[in-house]
Amino acid sequence: MRAVQLVGHGGPEMLELREVAVPEVRRGEVLVRVAAAAVNNTDINTRIGWYSKGDNDAADASWTGTALPLPLIQGADVCG
Repeated sequence: MRAVQLVGHGGPEMLELREVAVPEVRRGEVLVRVAAAAVNNTDINTRIGWYSKGDNDAADASWTGTALPLPLIQGADVCG
């Protein structure tokens, strides 16, 4: 499948369109074929490192204060 992955903190250049494996569905999960997707402010704030407690430092630029596992497929605003 194709996915836009966040590869680092910064501008839109940190988003890359890549071919990735289709996720395996585990117990209690569903797989959604996405027909449309949107970008929201949380996606943008995560990309730019806004959640960092420091100065957009990648080491803590997430909601939890720990580094994000990059590359990352962002977003939950989908329709499928």
